[in-house]
Amino acid sequence: MVNLFRAEWTKIAGHRWLTSCLIWIFPVGAVGFTVAMSAILLLSESARTSFGADTVTWTETLVGAWSFLNNPLGRLLLIGFTAVMFAGEYQWQTWKNLIPRNRRVALILNKFLALSVFVIFAFALMSVLLTVGMGLLRAIAGASYGPEITGEVLRTTAADYARSAGLGFLSTLIAAGYAALAGMFSRSILGGVLVAYGLTIAENLSLVALLLIAIFLDFRTIVHLYRFLPGYNLQNLDSWFRIGEPAPLEIAFSGTDRLVVRDSAEFSALVIAAWVVGLIGLTVYLFRRQDITS
Repeated sequence: MVNLFRAEWTKIAGHRWLTSCLIWIFPVGAVGFTVAMSAILLLSESARTSFGADTVTWTETLVGAWSFLNNPLGRLLLIGFTAVMFAGEYQWQTWKNLIPRNRRVALILNKFLALSVFVIFAFALMSVLLTVGMGLLRAIAGASYGPEITGEVLRTTAADYARSAGLGFLSTLIAAGYAALAGMFSRSILGGVLVAYGLTIAENLSLVALLLIAIFLDFRTIVHLYRFLPGYNLQNLDSWFRIGEPAPLEIAFSGTDRLVVRDSAEFSALVIAAWVVGLIGLTVYLFRRQDITS
């Protein structure tokens, strides 16, 4: 299993243009942001005054960097990356060479693990670079960058960071699940990317469809189905981790007739776990039954 993971990691890292455009762009972007803002702050006194007036802490910067991985744009980039990696196995005929010497379950699970760890490593690097860069910017502006480092602060921040990174890991697994299923049915990179994007866009637009059904058929309960989709629950968990409050689902039917739902972190965690297990389980099941040689 270790050798499989190492080989998969090398294979992923070998796609330099793909990883540069969709994954390494995040840590590189953190450095670019720091350089550009440093130049602006050094040249403009008003920019230094404005930047220094904002309250920024290194703990919020470190943990908050993971939020991008769980929003719709971040998920689209993730799905594009994972779709290419899964669908490419068919187009490049890699599976044909690997399957005779390895168990299918080990291959597919290792693929999920390697992709997820690769993404998490890149985002962890980005969060560190962004935190250090923000400290430099605060120093240029002559502003504080607390809180003071103590044992309690480090323990609290480490726990928050672990939760946010774990949520990012789950988000990557879900994206990989979409991409794996898309790749299996399309067996081409373009088809895999389009199908995976289609699934994600359909998920994001599902609330509109459910709302139309609720209004025209006077069946408002159906809107609650949106609460069981991964995108909503990823954002809800992210909100719980960052500010300790849910991300409310608010829908205005007409006038004062509104639906407001605030789900607990436990509810969203259960839904996300069900999606992760379901997607990976379905992928493993279909992959074991698939004829790779055709």
